[in-house]
Amino acid sequence: MEAYKERMAAEYRELEERIKKLDAIIDRYYDGTLDFTLNCPIELLRAQRSAMGNYLNVLEIRAEIEGVVLW
Repeated sequence: MEAYKERMAAEYRELEERIKKLDAIIDRYYDGTLDFTLNCPIELLRAQRSAMGNYLNVLEIRAEIEGVVLW
């Protein structure tokens, strides 16, 4: 596999993992089970999650067009 395709697949997997972790924080915040106090508004984390989801979608579209296997 070409180097850029490997980097794209790695970036996708890393972003997917970060999204899962951020989702867990957001969920725990709303469940009242978060074991620390946020230093920023939850709305900012939700905006970050949205941006990350949009970026993940862009990577998926690029991967399809460029024939990159993400997993």
